[in-house]
Amino acid sequence: MEERLFEQIRRSFLNKKPVIVIDEEREKEGDFVYPAELMDERVAELFVKYGKGLFCVVGPEDNLIERGFFKLPTNYNANYFVPLDFGNGTGISTSERAETCRQLANNDTKINNFKYPGHVTLIGAKDFSKRRGHSESSVELVKMLGFKPFSTIIEILDEEGNSHNLEYVYSLAKKLDLTVLNIRDIWKMYIKRNELMRIKSIAKLPTELGDFKIVSFENNLDGQEHVAIIKEWNREDIPLVRIHSECFTGDTLSSLRCDCGSQLSKALQTIAEKGGVLLYLRQEGRGIGLANKIQAYHLQDQGYDTYEANVQLGFKADERDYSIAYQMLRALGVNELVLLTNNPEKVKQLESYGINVIRTERIFGRVTIHNKFYLTTKLVKFHHTLEELLRGEV
Repeated sequence: MEERLFEQIRRSFLNKKPVIVIDEEREKEGDFVYPAELMDERVAELFVKYGKGLFCVVGPEDNLIERGFFKLPTNYNANYFVPLDFGNGTGISTSERAETCRQLANNDTKINNFKYPGHVTLIGAKDFSKRRGHSESSVELVKMLGFKPFSTIIEILDEEGNSHNLEYVYSLAKKLDLTVLNIRDIWKMYIKRNELMRIKSIAKLPTELGDFKIVSFENNLDGQEHVAIIKEWNREDIPLVRIHSECFTGDTLSSLRCDCGSQLSKALQTIAEKGGVLLYLRQEGRGIGLANKIQAYHLQDQGYDTYEANVQLGFKADERDYSIAYQMLRALGVNELVLLTNNPEKVKQLESYGINVIRTERIFGRVTIHNKFYLTTKLVKFHHTLEELLRGEV
């Protein structure tokens, strides 16, 4: 499916058709995207006629700085560089803007080859692993398809000039027969096509629950110090895998507000007996961090549940991304597994990256008077399979 989609997009670009990239989570808008090196008058006209937003070229920030392009001042952390024109004309026509796009994608051009300020906005893209906006995703898309890492993008405005009308964006895509991608789609392609985590070191780890090996990683994905705990298994067998998100209060302080600590102990005990891998991910508080989790605890003390508390603080109910787990498993050479989990989202995400989850095995922690409401919220709002546990049948 992925390879067919890639080939379809590449053919579209070579046939002078952009794609539309949707950001459903952050900006709630769609942008036309096209390789800057291929830009011509015809595609530029489509951008201006149907996009109507800010006509931009995006390139790697470091590359732009090395070539002498300079940033504009900002009071909101924008990454705009000086807008440019190439050539001796006014720079505003679609043919002139197309030429500016092509020349910006040419590494041999420098700031002195352009006039500024001009009519093509220049944006610096961060590394895609650090920021997942239209700028970064568009650069990564054209790069993965074999083009130079410079994209031309423009926001799509509806008939009233609104940039947040995704229904209009989809109808326009149908009208123009254009492929629509979500930034999540590009992220998954990026994760599957790049080796972002490598084994750094392996050491023995004797514990009260058994003797393990602990593995650290060189991490070019999110910079966190995730580790794997391994008990060797018969390589002809399918390994047990537990993906455990860090819980300082439960894992270390034995908090009774959750079942994390008891789940961790049970997972390690099971893996010690049967062999397998525990991935310990630094995704505290479903990805919001320890300080924010304590704020969420404060809200829970006032009657909010764990889902509502995260949302009240301005986060998604669950911010975790298991691309980290996929990269760790890939570094360990594990591509099929039996997953110790009650959480169907883990299965869904691993399978979306191509991991073969043979089956799941349930793993339950302790139920206490302090965590029963928390566990009920996991069942009802996060759809964890905890029915037997909460009925007292486990």
